Amino acid sequence: MANSYYKQTSLSDWQLVKVSGMDNRTFLQGQVTADLSRINENSASFAAHCDAKGRMWSNFILFQRGEDIFYILRKSVAERQISELKKTAVFSKVTIEPVLDLNLVGLEDDAIDPSVISALGDHNCITIGGVTYIKLTSPKLRVIKVSSEPLPTNLQPSNHWLQLELEAGHAIIDAPNIESLLPQACNLQHFKAISFDKGCYCGQEMVARAQFRGANNRGLYLLKGHSKALPEIGDKLEYELEGNWREGGQILAALKVGQNDEVYAQIVLANGFDSETKFRVKGQPDSELKL
Repeated sequence: MANSYYKQTSLSDWQLVKVSGMDNRTFLQGQVTADLSRINENSASFAAHCDAKGRMWSNFILFQRGEDIFYILRKSVAERQISELKKTAVFSKVTIEPVLDLNLVGLEDDAIDPSVISALGDHNCITIGGVTYIKLTSPKLRVIKVSSEPLPTNLQPSNHWLQLELEAGHAIIDAPNIESLLPQACNLQHFKAISFDKGCYCGQEMVARAQFRGANNRGLYLLKGHSKALPEIGDKLEYELEGNWREGGQILAALKVGQNDEVYAQIVLANGFDSETKFRVKGQPDSELKL
């Protein structure tokens, strides 16, 4: 049997944040897209934090541990997102801070203790002996472990978890894409990350308009193909239409996978493209990607 350490992955590109204090739940209810009444020690949820125009500062996983609410987001946006959240917290009894005394590790395959899966049952979150486990089911069974235990040695690099996140269709919001996208443009409605009946929260009017008036015509897609140079956030993509190449798509993340210059590129794209449409990175005519 393979050493289970090789089934444990570093989450060094993600940050854990704690929201504590007697008003933490009511405060977050007025700030994030998810319904906090669904968050408890056995129920984690995807969510987003938006500006007044409904554009995301970040997306994340929310969960409860004891009396505190935590969330996990991309490290590159954490400082800015926390700063924006604190601006609205001045009249609430809450403390918002990055967590330094707990570690995040991704588990899969034989690194997941069967007793943890049994204890989780139909739930997606549980805390046992001071260790919190958050269950994800796509693209395979995975668990995020939150604990004060020292990080194991021989962890797989964080890019391995990023690949799984891309395959699961989870949007990767890094610093260059802050305040540029509605949650629906990243398919967050498909992950029950948006409540449309809980009442007001920051950006709620624009998010609801996009849902009920068809104001959003974009979605999140994963392109697969090859490119000698890895696309970067901010690079332009082109697609072929009737023999001509036109610009289109916003890159959220890109990753080299496998061999032979194989790449993944997560993009936000206007809906309606078919699986035969050819894409390429602008300035790289030899690159080719498809949905």
